[in-house]
Amino acid sequence: MHITQKQMAQDLGVNPGTISRYESDEREFPIEQLKVVKELYRIPDEMFLAILLERPLKTVRSGNGLRTLDSTSDYANRSADSVVEEQYMRDIMAIAERMAPENRALFFTGLQSFIQLYKNQLDN
Repeated sequence: MHITQKQMAQDLGVNPGTISRYESDEREFPIEQLKVVKELYRIPDEMFLAILLERPLKTVRSGNGLRTLDSTSDYANRSADSVVEEQYMRDIMAIAERMAPENRALFFTGLQSFIQLYKNQLDN
């Protein structure tokens, strides 16, 4: 996101060392802060999900099939399909927010596996 730990700490009102501990997995990032970060930095839903799943965002689905994502500016002219897709992402995040941390990890691992299966089908 091209933002320093210090800047993110200021934006979230926490100590810069806390951000460092989040990044090094010494401390779990509070689930309630995910929505704040997403909105604060205007992260598109597809990109946000890719970040949570720790997967590179190489393609996005558009009305014309799959295409390479070159930059976040590609999100400026969104189609009706992308608005529906964003609602699906919000629904997924709402489900995850209500889960206990250990169940949330299993949920995202399952989603990650499903995404990989889907990608394999697309490649065939």
